[in-house]
Amino acid sequence: MPFIPQIVDCLDTLISENIEIQSPLVMQPIWKTVGKTSKLYQNCLDIFVWSNFGFTRLFFDITKRLAKSEESIQRPMRSVVWLAKMLYEFALIGKINHKLIIDTLTYNTKNDKAFALSGSNTRPYMTCDNLIQPRITKEEINNIILGGGQNFLSPERRFDAIILSNPEIFDDRLKHI
Repeated sequence: MPFIPQIVDCLDTLISENIEIQSPLVMQPIWKTVGKTSKLYQNCLDIFVWSNFGFTRLFFDITKRLAKSEESIQRPMRSVVWLAKMLYEFALIGKINHKLIIDTLTYNTKNDKAFALSGSNTRPYMTCDNLIQPRITKEEINNIILGGGQNFLSPERRFDAIILSNPEIFDDRLKHI
């Protein structure tokens, strides 16, 4: 796909020349456990905030790698094309018909999601002191989840299961554990 790297380069230039107008987009919670166990570290919680421009790195950088070897358009590549088309449409007419763009520019790929990434893909962008040493202690969870709210968690969700695996957070008799 020879046009994909050109689109990424153009968008990269546009973003780098306008970096001062970026704004927060997504708040991603992070939690830290001891190894692969469900035991929370003492300093276990924090939050990472992705800016709108920073978020583009997730699919731009993958697209740069994929475009060198792929013959077909993969989901991250398609996200780059969608973004370019949406920005172009906004520049021309001042509004975006995102549904039409997404439904029209499918490139024979199932249209159920833009892309998905694992922690191994996001971690390099998130490297910071707060990821290594989160600011919120596990005792603070008791001040965040109030009124027995832990009893309404769904243990099939990973973070919910982690909290439920640390009952000492909510039981004063177990806090020394």
